[in-house]
Amino acid sequence: MSKSTAPSAPIRVLFIDDDESARVGYVTYLNRLGCDVYPAASGEQGLSAATGWAPDVIVLDLGLPDIDGWEVARRLKSSAHTAAVPIVALTGSTLPHERVSAMRAGCDRYVAKPCVPGDLMTAIKQCLRPK
Repeated sequence: MSKSTAPSAPIRVLFIDDDESARVGYVTYLNRLGCDVYPAASGEQGLSAATGWAPDVIVLDLGLPDIDGWEVARRLKSSAHTAAVPIVALTGSTLPHERVSAMRAGCDRYVAKPCVPGDLMTAIKQCLRPK
């Protein structure tokens, strides 16, 4: 007798990026891979969605105009509701000190954009692996 396996639930990704073309492109790609994606265009929108929507992972642009991504990451990691949610920093900067700063702020992975969308998905999956 074989066990039937229930389909796994889609990965819930909160995608925070103020650049509309990047947001639309990556969100479209993640949706095609079966992810359930909530797009947010600002740090404030992202913080609000993080507590109300309960994502599995957050993809966060660091160069946001209202609240920078480092501060968003710090706030997410200091909240009991979102502290355990992994964060993938997705940013246009490749400077080593910014990578270190992102990790210190609470990001779990750092991906420089533009990137191949598959690299972003790899980082998301790495964040969700059991430790």
